[in-house]
Amino acid sequence: MLEIEYELREQDLTAFTEHQMQDKEHYQKTLRRHQVVLPAIMALLAFFVWFFFGNTLAAIYIGLIAIAWHYISPLVIKWNIRRQTLGLYSEEDKKNALGKFKLVVEPHHLLQIKDGDETRIPWKDIMSVESTKRYSFIYLDTNLALVVPKKTVNGDLNKFLSLADKRIKAAEA
Repeated sequence: MLEIEYELREQDLTAFTEHQMQDKEHYQKTLRRHQVVLPAIMALLAFFVWFFFGNTLAAIYIGLIAIAWHYISPLVIKWNIRRQTLGLYSEEDKKNALGKFKLVVEPHHLLQIKDGDETRIPWKDIMSVESTKRYSFIYLDTNLALVVPKKTVNGDLNKFLSLADKRIKAAEA
């Protein structure tokens, strides 16, 4: 039986939401609008201020604001998503969701242990395993996953994920 231990922190609660948002068309559209369209309009405004009014200093300020907005807007949007996601959790929900976890690969189940409470998840109920640079996600549903922050993992995460993926595929067959 292969196992890993990890700690889920408050900053990790928003990781899955952020990961899902990356693929959403609405999110991409919002980013494009804030990173390209709005700065382009501001650049045109700067050009008109410079060309028609001859006010070079104002045009430079408007252009600098457009450039700054291009780089700052994704950070503001991500901060807003984090704030809204964390707002969905009450203090008790956070207390229940955060802490040290242990995941154990068993022949027919994935065993999750937190504070002595054991939860067995059958392999047939797990959709897939996905990894990013900072997190691994064990999908229980399209909108529900176990979040494993790579930074806090004790154990061989790659072997664990590989074995879990094999068990998921075997359960589907």
